[in-house]
Amino acid sequence: MSDYQLMKDVTENTTTRFVVFSVGGHRYELAFLQTEHFPDQTMVLDLNKNRFGLLDHETLDKPNYLEHTFQINEIDAEELRARLHELI
Repeated sequence: MSDYQLMKDVTENTTTRFVVFSVGGHRYELAFLQTEHFPDQTMVLDLNKNRFGLLDHETLDKPNYLEHTFQINEIDAEELRARLHELI
């Protein structure tokens, strides 16, 4: 039997926003979570693909970040990036 060591257990209040939109022929159902645990970032969850990323305006502009995080191609990432800049 392995040793179990709990390192951290924190409960926080979060602000959650659900947004559904279509762009470039793709439908996105996203949840935006803001918490004190990630003070300058927004956790964005893609509810359709079960993928998530911690985003801010600087991270959005990193090359290939959205493509890798949300497993989308470059064209779709550019369209999504434009909407996310408006939403976060």
